[in-house]
Amino acid sequence: MVDKVRRYTPRPRQAAQEAIEAYILKNQMKANDKFPPERTMCQMWGLNRSTLRSTLARMARDGRVHAVQGSGTCFTPRVDRVLQDLKSFTQYAADLGMKPETRLLGLSMVECDKQLARRFQRVLGDKLYRVIRLRMLDGMPLMIETAYIPAALTPGLEERDLVGGSLFAIMEENYHLIMHHGYERISITTTTPEEANYLGTEAGVPAFWIVSEVYGDDGALIEYCRTIGRCDRMQMSSTLYWIGGGDEG
Repeated sequence: MVDKVRRYTPRPRQAAQEAIEAYILKNQMKANDKFPPERTMCQMWGLNRSTLRSTLARMARDGRVHAVQGSGTCFTPRVDRVLQDLKSFTQYAADLGMKPETRLLGLSMVECDKQLARRFQRVLGDKLYRVIRLRMLDGMPLMIETAYIPAALTPGLEERDLVGGSLFAIMEENYHLIMHHGYERISITTTTPEEANYLGTEAGVPAFWIVSEVYGDDGALIEYCRTIGRCDRMQMSSTLYWIGGGDEG
């Protein structure tokens, strides 16, 4: 005898969010696309206005939608960062059909400490450029990058356009440094008050902490970068391949 299965009925706010997510997929919404007016959405999905508003407020906190004064509610896509791809921020933006923007927060010459000297296989005191940039997509603050680059490999880097162009492109076109491969380590941290101010979040909220290394075709480390990124605006994805071996299943 087969037991009767109780039919699952989602709670009102969950049902509302599922309806909104389905609408996003069906209409292939892009960044800043507008949702219908609240009255229309309530009629479309049989919702009361308080349920819809509380659902939209929660989705706004999660970074899925945002309100524009005088325009209503608009879609906010999460930036999908594919871990297998070694791309510049400019290339990611082009793939997403979004406009990249960069704000230079700091540019200085620093000396290698023990950690940096070990990473770059250089001696203590060797010079590195430290480039700190706020990266934005369609005006939305996304991440703060702090990159270290050997000054001996990139003389005069401070004279290059570090705001309007790709740093990878600058290194390739002006210094003949060819990106070959890299490594990333991703963990979770929390934002400091200064970071939160630049990223447009509250201090102490979770954020991605990404430490990356990019190597040239000669095997030398040419960029070491530490990035703090908004968890509510970014997601990480990876394609997995079965390599065989071991027990099946």
